Amino acid sequence: MRYSNSRFGLGAATVAALLAFGSAHTSAQAKVGVEGTFLIRGGTVVVGTGERLEGTSVLIQDGRIAAIGSSVTAPDGATVIDATGQFVYAGMIDSYTPMGLAEIGRISTMQMSGELGQFNPHLRAMVAINTGSVMLGITRSNGVTSAITAPTGGIISGQAALINMDGWTWEDMALNGNAGYVVNYPSAQGGGRRGGRGFVGFGGGGEDREARAREQLEELKQEIRLARSYHIARQGGLEDEDLVYESMRPLVSREVPAIMRVNSQEDIEGAVALGEELEINIIIAGGRDAWKVRDLLAEKNIPVVLGSIRSTPGQGLPYDAVYAQPGVLVAAGVKIAFSTGSASNARHVPYHAALATAYGLSPEDAWKALTIWPAEIWHVDDEIGTVEEGKLANLFVADGDPLDIRTNVSEVFIKGRRVPMDDRATRLYEKHNARPKNNR
Repeated sequence: MRYSNSRFGLGAATVAALLAFGSAHTSAQAKVGVEGTFLIRGGTVVVGTGERLEGTSVLIQDGRIAAIGSSVTAPDGATVIDATGQFVYAGMIDSYTPMGLAEIGRISTMQMSGELGQFNPHLRAMVAINTGSVMLGITRSNGVTSAITAPTGGIISGQAALINMDGWTWEDMALNGNAGYVVNYPSAQGGGRRGGRGFVGFGGGGEDREARAREQLEELKQEIRLARSYHIARQGGLEDEDLVYESMRPLVSREVPAIMRVNSQEDIEGAVALGEELEINIIIAGGRDAWKVRDLLAEKNIPVVLGSIRSTPGQGLPYDAVYAQPGVLVAAGVKIAFSTGSASNARHVPYHAALATAYGLSPEDAWKALTIWPAEIWHVDDEIGTVEEGKLANLFVADGDPLDIRTNVSEVFIKGRRVPMDDRATRLYEKHNARPKNNR
């Protein structure tokens, strides 16, 4: 077998567009936080493991949580923040967005989330992040400190990344540069045409859709099998490097999962079978009908990143199918995480969880599905997800329950940086709120 790198890597036009996108937004609204030593004093620390520590202080040094306790004192030079009567929480995670890749809808140069072609496992969302995106400041101001940002299009879209909502460069923002390979499972259920930016679906009659789905599924299998053969050859001493198949080695070695974009029961079952056949780990993303195969998912220990809870049930489904699914899955033993699928509305992810609590999910599990469970799914639970000593200081201070829309966030820390709370939305509010009354 001969491997070539002649068809791989980002094209010159794509690289130029990415560079232009970044330089054009150097004056965007997001601002990088201030580093230093901070003591958040006297609040109620909601650890995230079930503990609530009242009258407790949190010391932040060198980007991490250095100490937690009622007797922790501020070292010389530390900034003290009085959190009496308030609560300290771990930063929330939106587990599927185009954050930093999409800025203004319907303007092609503002969309860096997709690329041409059906198989692009070598494309890395991480390196295309616009660090000055307006969306970063707006999102983190509500306590959402991290997000999965994912590419779109084709069958294998590329590598999704877990990012922090603050940073000077994409390297600075990275939590997990390759959190998973986005795979749009070939479906006969309808959707966009080939080469589109969402799920793989096909126009035409039912037989045509089924035939094309089977054809693309075989293409997907063949691509992964070739990647496995390449991986074995490289282990055996092959020196010639193929950039696409080299990028897939973490997938076939089960170091990094495939994020399977599927919705119907049939497609979810097919994705599970595909993972077993090809010996790759998978995560279900979207999963509209996951509740129908919850026992299978629990048995196989396959997590589900839920699509937007703010959507309507499919035809013929119970009225509460979308809203009750999180509680049903958790009760069956399936680990879940919430997502918005949006950059502009990622700040609303806690309210997706809140909606699920009205239909059977406990508030405790809703909070875990925003923090520690996605941290575990994306393999960063040793760094974020709870308020514990030694972890990154990704946390926020609020005056109530984050699942309650009336709660106000007063302080946000990301990697120990005290990030500004003056995003574009707050500045517009202040500007127009200061308008003279006689000009209204």
